[in-house]
Amino acid sequence: MNFILRIILNGLFAYYFLSILPWWIVLIFPFLIGIIFNKNYLSHFLSGLVGIGVAWLYLLLSLDTQTNSIISSKIIDILSIESVNLLIIYVSLSGGVLGGLSEIIGKSLRDIFSKTKKQSGYKFN
Repeated sequence: MNFILRIILNGLFAYYFLSILPWWIVLIFPFLIGIIFNKNYLSHFLSGLVGIGVAWLYLLLSLDTQTNSIISSKIIDILSIESVNLLIIYVSLSGGVLGGLSEIIGKSLRDIFSKTKKQSGYKFN
């Protein structure tokens, strides 16, 4: 349940704030989610990857349909990519990886500053 909540929060923040703010501001929210929630690193990476990646995918598809692929066709000419679909997949995947790494950095910062007592496996009773 915690994993799904983090995916939804990442996706909603990315979707609403990406349309009005620069692209890099979206990486602050997975960072904060990584600080707030305490799970393992793989779970944090996957929730950032899926949440941000799907939000970027939806925004890129809507932008591409609104502009009739004019911007995308110029970018694929510059980057020598075969199709518009590959460009959208590459960009959304790179955004997802950045979101996952941002969430891992938030989790790592939480682990650095939180003091957890290590428990030994030995019991002396």
